[in-house]
Amino acid sequence: MFYFDDFYGKKVLKSTLLDGCEHFFTTRDFPLFQGTRDDLKIPAEKNVNFLIEKLDIDKNALYRCKQMHTANVEFAENNNNFFDNTDGIILTNPNTATFLNFADCIPIILYDPVENIGGVVHAGWRGTASKIQQNAVKMMVSRGSKPENIRAAIGAGIGKCCFDVNEDVFEKIYDGVDRNSAKETFSFDEKNGKYFVDLKVVNKILLNEMYVHQVDVSDYCTYCNNDVFFSYRKENGDTARHSALLKINKKDK
Repeated sequence: MFYFDDFYGKKVLKSTLLDGCEHFFTTRDFPLFQGTRDDLKIPAEKNVNFLIEKLDIDKNALYRCKQMHTANVEFAENNNNFFDNTDGIILTNPNTATFLNFADCIPIILYDPVENIGGVVHAGWRGTASKIQQNAVKMMVSRGSKPENIRAAIGAGIGKCCFDVNEDVFEKIYDGVDRNSAKETFSFDEKNGKYFVDLKVVNKILLNEMYVHQVDVSDYCTYCNNDVFFSYRKENGDTARHSALLKINKKDK
């Protein structure tokens, strides 16, 4: 279940499924990336420094990336804390953190409390269609995770109510997806010739296919709840980003 919480005076969204690990989804109250909003560039930079201070991590232990709507996922296991052309980061070491940025695309935080590893994935329709969420699970499994131990929180993103696509995009999203099991995730508007797609639940189905069944899905639509979250569609592309953050703490013995 999702709930709003306070991070040192900043409004954030959390999932009870991930209670026990340091995570949250930011809101308009706490932008970490300005997007096209140049007026928010300095506030966002200050917020990142505030985040580093409050998380009590070295600035080089905060891993970031240039998101390009790919299915590329990287391990945060080297001295380079910035990845190009990447839309998912997996943390395997304590006292490391990452956040990725969103404005309608689907944010996914993964965490395995047994192995104490996890990551953040940016799943827009292209990433969803390319199975980025499954790539991330495979990478966690390669580091010892068992799928049944992995927990996933799918945060606020554009909802089925507001995400209409043409047939070509629809076919790409559902390529390889069992449409019988996914039939509740889309509808067709005959008048406009558009499909309405629930990307959040499509990602849940794709995680379930990897035997990840502990999945919490947020009901918040970024377009409908634009007063709380940034929305690329609602704001015609002129918007900042909200973020999904995960920190790996040292595990108690």
